[in-house]
Amino acid sequence: MKNIIRILIMVLLASATLSSCFKEYLEPVPATAISDLTAFDTKDRIVAQVNGLYAAVKSGQYLGGRYQVYNSIRGDDFLNLQSNGVTGYETWRHNTAPNTNEVQNLWGQVYFAINRINVFLEGLEASRANPATASVLTQAEYDQFRGESLALRGMAYFHLSQLYARPFNQDPNALGMVLRLKAMKDDSENDLARSTVAETYTQILKDLNDAEPLLPPSHSAGTANSVVNVSRMHRNTVIALKSRVYLHMNNYSAVLTEGNKIVPANAPFVAGNGGVAFELASTFESIFRAPYTTPESIFSIPMTDTELPGTQNQLGYYFKTGSGGNNEYAINQESPVWTNLTDFPATDARRLLTETANVSGANHVFLTKYMAFPHTDYAPVIRFAEVLLNVAEAEARQNGVNDRAIALLNAVYLRSNPDATPLGGFANVEAFVDRVMMERNIEFLGEGIRNMDTMRKVAPHGAKANVPAVLPSAPTYVWPIPQNELNTNNAIIQN
Repeated sequence: MKNIIRILIMVLLASATLSSCFKEYLEPVPATAISDLTAFDTKDRIVAQVNGLYAAVKSGQYLGGRYQVYNSIRGDDFLNLQSNGVTGYETWRHNTAPNTNEVQNLWGQVYFAINRINVFLEGLEASRANPATASVLTQAEYDQFRGESLALRGMAYFHLSQLYARPFNQDPNALGMVLRLKAMKDDSENDLARSTVAETYTQILKDLNDAEPLLPPSHSAGTANSVVNVSRMHRNTVIALKSRVYLHMNNYSAVLTEGNKIVPANAPFVAGNGGVAFELASTFESIFRAPYTTPESIFSIPMTDTELPGTQNQLGYYFKTGSGGNNEYAINQESPVWTNLTDFPATDARRLLTETANVSGANHVFLTKYMAFPHTDYAPVIRFAEVLLNVAEAEARQNGVNDRAIALLNAVYLRSNPDATPLGGFANVEAFVDRVMMERNIEFLGEGIRNMDTMRKVAPHGAKANVPAVLPSAPTYVWPIPQNELNTNNAIIQN
């Protein structure tokens, strides 16, 4: 048993030195104090390794910024102003190749995080089975750490599938992800074939379903949100993520099953389930300003002055102008969302969260969601507004355009348009869902949701500037498998 731990801990130790603001409340011991023979000997040492799992996910190459950027710029919402291949230009113009920077770097970082999770899970299980270390953690602590690990892995595989695989709703039998569920101890275990999209989603849901009962309802006492609740997996985080995953499978009854655990039948929509009491923030802008812990924030990636996403990874660097911004991506003022003054009026709080700047002799509009400098903005991953809209869409698909579906849509719309007439009078389910999709595009502009919605609807990536639309049948509809994986995995098949 100890031999297993010795082998696996080498990977953990290599990553234990990564800086992460999670250390502020996880209280890890210094990496130099952890021996490869004793890494599971104390609770503090195990907690330090949990810290490392979140550090890998927090990387600027993944959820610290780049993942949200890539999923935002594939559509028609933004114009690229810099033509810089380092900052997503090839993704913006749908010209990625196996050796494109983002194609290789994102894959590598996410699988690095997955392997670290696998190493930890195997070491944790081995430690629990060893009489010498079995009592280091209480049952609740063991369950929690295992649950957090599984939730992070399920989320990671979902994220990979949004860029490197065909949508579930297009072809569940298409090639999905390489499902690495065991710790890689050496290169001899690298050859592994891709599972199907359906098998990938089955694993995603298995991880999330297994995690849910293991996780605590909250990481801190009381109903108010906190840094630890926003940045650590707990029960309601997993439920929210499952509502997203099932929506990507058009499994509307399952969306309702999950969503109804935390979304009441009637307004006001405040999450129940005995966990963190999510609700919409009182103002839209407050979500994106310090302390970034509104009751709407379900899961975000925290930053501090000393722990930043890294150069050219920050959301503000891409989407803003002025101090800290690089004028990379301006809002496409000819996009369907921006020209829609009926659903997105000039007085909408979300339209007002922008600024105009002159770049190269032309006026452009930039998002001001991410304004902190240095870039300490939390990177959003999922908000309660999305869960409400997930449930609204599923309610309409499952039960027709009823009062609850309309109330959920209005909750999000009227928060940013308090003086507007409530929405209603939809001709049919399709008209209602079209309005929900527009609301999602407006609400989550620059948060990495757009590509996900396009993919689950199997819709074209919209045309912009001199870039034509990309049809779902096109090879460029999804990213290619990276060259590094092709070079080292003899079982892999290219998209």
